[in-house]
Amino acid sequence: MKRVLAVFFVVALCASMLGGCASQSTVKQLQANQDQIMQRLDSLEKSQMDKTQQCEDAARRAEAAADRAEAMANKCESIFMKHMKK
Repeated sequence: MKRVLAVFFVVALCASMLGGCASQSTVKQLQANQDQIMQRLDSLEKSQMDKTQQCEDAARRAEAAADRAEAMANKCESIFMKHMKK
């Protein structure tokens, strides 16, 4: 009976060690995949920062154009009012 239990425990130990080896290769593969994903996320973050800066620049230019248009509208209105008074 003791020999049967000993053989059973040896087989169980071997199975768990083989499972551990398979787990190590899986863990290494998952770590490699994680590194690739992190690199992709870093590049996406950088591109988003660049695009955000471009959007902010475009918004500033649009606001400046709107200010110029408003100034021109005010000037046209004042010229129109001068002609209306005559």
